[in-house]
Amino acid sequence: MVYVRGLLSDGQRKNVEAMALDQNVAPRTLQRFLESIVWDEQILRDRCQQLVATQHANPDAIGCIDETGAAKSGNHTAGVKRQYNGNRGKIENCVNNVAISYSAPGFNCLLDAQLYLPKVWTEDPERRRKTTSPTTSSSRRNHKARCL
Repeated sequence: MVYVRGLLSDGQRKNVEAMALDQNVAPRTLQRFLESIVWDEQILRDRCQQLVATQHANPDAIGCIDETGAAKSGNHTAGVKRQYNGNRGKIENCVNNVAISYSAPGFNCLLDAQLYLPKVWTEDPERRRKTTSPTTSSSRRNHKARCL
């Protein structure tokens, strides 16, 4: 719960140390948890999508596909590169994610997201291995936000 509360908090920084310290937990404890836990992302995504389909179906709902950028310093974060960051409206060192969300009156939910790997990352398996980024991915051109 420490990790989830940290992600949902109003904290400015969402790194392990900040999330742990904000909740009076030793950062090393949270780091060990995150390194050892096995997440079955497909099962979690499928369950979330089932809940949305069965409990929040609405004829006025829309699906939105959006690119979200996050500024990063350094070059060790998976997918980081000097590229356009739409959140800040400029080219800078950042990572980009492409996400699909469901929006209905009174309800919004993220359904899926994927890290966009620039070509310099898709063509360098050793670099990906060092950061535990996806072993296969595409550097297909990512399109700006569009609603379905």
